[in-house]
Amino acid sequence: MLTRIISAIVMALGAGSIMLYTPWWGFAALTGVMAWIGVDEVARMGRPDQPAIARLALGALGALLALTPAWAQLGCALPVGAFWVIAFLLVAFAHLSRPLPLEKSAHRVALDLLGLAYLGLTLPYLLELRLLDEQAGWGWVALSMLITFGGDTGGYFAGRALGGKLTGERRLAPSLSPKKTWEGFMGGLVLGVGGALFARAYIPVCEALTLADCLILGVVGVPLGVLGDLFESMMKRSAGVKDSGSLIPGHGGVLDRIDALLFVAPVVWLYLAHIKPLLSS
Repeated sequence: MLTRIISAIVMALGAGSIMLYTPWWGFAALTGVMAWIGVDEVARMGRPDQPAIARLALGALGALLALTPAWAQLGCALPVGAFWVIAFLLVAFAHLSRPLPLEKSAHRVALDLLGLAYLGLTLPYLLELRLLDEQAGWGWVALSMLITFGGDTGGYFAGRALGGKLTGERRLAPSLSPKKTWEGFMGGLVLGVGGALFARAYIPVCEALTLADCLILGVVGVPLGVLGDLFESMMKRSAGVKDSGSLIPGHGGVLDRIDALLFVAPVVWLYLAHIKPLLSS
């Protein structure tokens, strides 16, 4: 537990420093690194025998896709879809050049594309949150993190304290994560909404949020975070591994830390960029 706490503090300080004290491109660099490592972790889980050079190329493609908002910010005129076409064609060419054994070729292609889609379709929205405001966009990223990790922390402690006491032995998803309880889920909802309210009170850019915004973001965001966690659990159980990697002492891999955030950030961005303006008009 001590190792886990120390790692969490180091990660929080590192990510917080990048968010607060670097321009948007500093956070973009962090996003690219996370995508690169995350795609590599998916490849290692699904295809542990894959050559290192192939995983390196996949990681680079994942970073390319995750950074599509940065390319637009830098003046690149290519639409997002063009990056995906390029990535798909490169994956297809790579597998056509080494198609054997043929009976597993479609499976290999699908696993490579899963890794790219998992990180390449979700992480860009974390960067989009940062780009909502060139100076203070870090606050929107922090909002999504507070909702996500608030839900995770609330779920952990409520599950330990009340698990099984209110709903019997019914589990949230016993085949994927036997320790998740409905009591933990409800505790996560409470702390997730609390995270949004904390952001509204103490992060300047989040002062634009209303109490209703915080309630909506928490109630929608926390279940999505749970789905993100369960999705990664499904992949790990399919691969027969406990953690997605071993990069972070006490936590496992990068995916083990951001799995819930990958599902929350896109919806927070969607709400802030499109739904909230409609509700306010």
